Amino acid sequence: MLKKLLKYFSFSILFIFIACAPKPKLLPPPLYQDTAFSLEEIILKAGSGLDSLKAISNITVEKNDKHFSTFSASTLIKNPDWVHMRVYQLGMLVRDFVIKDNILYVLSGKKDLNLKSFGREMHNAIFWWEDIQDGSLTVTNDTYIIRSFHKELHLDRDTLLPLKQIISSEQGLIVMTYEEPKETDGYWYKSIIELYLNEFKFSVKLKKLIKNPSLTEADFRIR
Repeated sequence: MLKKLLKYFSFSILFIFIACAPKPKLLPPPLYQDTAFSLEEIILKAGSGLDSLKAISNITVEKNDKHFSTFSASTLIKNPDWVHMRVYQLGMLVRDFVIKDNILYVLSGKKDLNLKSFGREMHNAIFWWEDIQDGSLTVTNDTYIIRSFHKELHLDRDTLLPLKQIISSEQGLIVMTYEEPKETDGYWYKSIIELYLNEFKFSVKLKKLIKNPSLTEADFRIR
């Protein structure tokens, strides 16, 4: 009886250890290892076959290192400069707005000019290759560094996934960092984006990023 109890106890401890062991992090395949790209080739690789992206995310906002707000968002970004974002709190739609041709259209909720800035930076965070055509490229052992007149971008050489962006804007210096690679239907992306602007910090956790989603007339409505 004692042997059975010891065997059961040992098996239970082993099961708990396996269940509680940290899962290995997903790593994107190093498709571009030992390959040197030009700036034009990097832009072509990043945007190849990509017309639009839909991001499902949870966003936490801190102001001066204190919690300010938490919400979820469905963001649709389409080339060349179109963003449609729906913002939810406690499951209820509180904001629905579109940015097209640099004009803000508020479909639901209070009008706030900060929405335009936030929507633009979400576009910059996800479509990071959109405005670097005139930049200069520096290559280190494991990183591409691209500098333009208003932005510095760091990319992983093996995967072409972003590591960091530093953007000069009218509101101030914006710093974005990227972590935790994730894959949806063969499309790899960084699932955590932290965005710093003045006293604010936006922590964006992408639950899913859908490449070229199906679009409807409602997605294009601006009134």
